Amino acid sequence: MRITIFYFLLFIISIKTLTSQNNGENEFGSWYEITSSNRISNKFSISGSFTSWNYQLPAKNSHLLLGIVGLNYQINPKLSVGVSYAYGEIESFNKINDIPATIDHRIIEQVVFNHKSNKVSFSHRFRLEQRFLTYPQENLLKHRIRYRFKIKTPLNRLFYLSTYDEIHFNLNSFDFQQNRAFAGLGITINKNMTTEIGYARHAFKTKSFNRLSLQLNLKCDFNKKKHQLE
Repeated sequence: MRITIFYFLLFIISIKTLTSQNNGENEFGSWYEITSSNRISNKFSISGSFTSWNYQLPAKNSHLLLGIVGLNYQINPKLSVGVSYAYGEIESFNKINDIPATIDHRIIEQVVFNHKSNKVSFSHRFRLEQRFLTYPQENLLKHRIRYRFKIKTPLNRLFYLSTYDEIHFNLNSFDFQQNRAFAGLGITINKNMTTEIGYARHAFKTKSFNRLSLQLNLKCDFNKKKHQLE
C-alpha cells in the first residue's frame, strides 16, 4: 500500500515537472469518457466506449470524438483478447482554421492481462490499430501500437486511487506518436458502476495538453440474468 502511494505521488511530481518544461496549450481542457462491458456468456463480452476531448472546459473547441464497439473473449480469469471497430473525428491542433475534421476508422486488436498483489490491481493492455484516416486532400492507412499500464489501489470500500500511463508508437516508420498519463480518485458507486475523476496529460511530439478527466464505467452480466431466468 505504501509503495503504491509512493509511486502515485512520484507520478504527480513527474507530471508537474513535465508541465513546467512544456506548457503546450495554456488552456485547461476536458476528457470525458463512458465505457461499458456487457458479459453475454461465460467467455464472451461486448464492450463499448464513447470519448470526448475538448481544448477548453467544460466542452468547448472539440479535439476528438471517438466511439468504439468490440467483442472480447476471456481466455482465463487474468487474460482476455478482443477485436473492436472505432469511428472518430479529430480536429487540428490549430483551433481556428478552415481544415475540416479528420475522419478516423479503426480496427483494433487487443490483449489485456490483469493481476493483483495484496489488494492492489495491475492491468496491462496491448493494442494494435489499423487506422484508415481521411484527410482533406488524401486517405492514408496508418498502423499503431499502444501499451497501457494501470494501477488501482483501494482506500476503503468506496474510494480508490487510479493511475496509468499509455504510450503510442506509429508502426509505418517506428516513431513516438503520443503519451497519455492519468492520476485520480475512483468511486465505487455500486457493483455495476464506478467513476474516476482526476488529471490527464496528453503529450505529443511538439505539444502537450492538460485536461480534467471524468470517466464513468458500467458493467452488466447478461449471462447471469439468463441463468436466473432458466
